[in-house]
Amino acid sequence: MTRSLSHHAQSRLERVRFKRQWLCASLLVVCLNARAQTVAQSMELFDDGKTQEAVAQLTKLGQSGDAEAQNLLGVLYDNGQGVAQDYKLARAWFEKAAALGHPSAQYHLGFLYEAGRGVAHNDKQALYWYGLAAGRADPNAQYRLAWMNLNGFGVKPNPAEARKWFAQAAAQGDPQAQRQLGSLYAKGLGVAQNKILGYMWIDIARGLGDQPASRAVVELAQIMSVQAVNQAQDLAKQCIAKSYQGCEVTTR
Repeated sequence: MTRSLSHHAQSRLERVRFKRQWLCASLLVVCLNARAQTVAQSMELFDDGKTQEAVAQLTKLGQSGDAEAQNLLGVLYDNGQGVAQDYKLARAWFEKAAALGHPSAQYHLGFLYEAGRGVAHNDKQALYWYGLAAGRADPNAQYRLAWMNLNGFGVKPNPAEARKWFAQAAAQGDPQAQRQLGSLYAKGLGVAQNKILGYMWIDIARGLGDQPASRAVVELAQIMSVQAVNQAQDLAKQCIAKSYQGCEVTTR
C-alpha cells in the first residue's frame, strides 16, 4: 500500500498555526510559570511580525533547556515559518525537546524519520519516536503508529495493534483515526467485524469534515439494513455527546 503522508502532514501544519487562540490552548497548563510566560511572549512577538526578535528569544530559551521553546523552534524550521526552512536544524531542535520527554517533539521527530526529511528515511526510528509520543497521548503519533502497524511499515502488519492506536486517537477526536477505526470494524481487521460500529465511527468522522468518510459512509450503508444504519447513526450521536469516550459498545 502506498504510504500516505501528505494529508496528515497538512493536518499537522494546521495544528501549528501561531495564533493567539492556539497559543492560549497549548500553553494553558504551563502558563503559570515564568518560563512558559516567556515562551508566550516570544510567540506574541511572532504574531506581531517581530520575527527576528521572536526567534532570538526562543533560541535563547531553547539553549537554556526549555523543551516547549525547542519544539516550537523545530516547527518553525521544519515549516519555514519566519525562518529559512532547514530540516536538519528542525531535527536538532526536535531531538533536544524529545530527549526531555516532549511528546509533540517526539512525534515531529518520528515524522522526519518516516518522511526522510533532514535525516535518512528510517521506519524503525519513526516507530520508536511515535511509540514514545503515542504513549504520552499525542494523537498525531497514535495515528501514524497505527498506520505503520496496519500497513507493515518497519514492522510486520498488525491490524490489532493498529486498531488499538486508531481507537486512542479516535477518542481524542481525530477524524482520520475515526474513519480508519470504522474501516477496521467494517472489514473485521484486527477486531471482530461490526458494521454498525464501523458506520458509527465513519459517520462521526464525516461530521468532522473528513472527506473520504463522506464517501465511505455511503458505500457502507449500501451493504447494511436501514435498521442497522439507523442504529449506527443513533450510536454516533451518543458517542459525540460523550466526547468520543466509551463508544465501542456491544451491538446486535
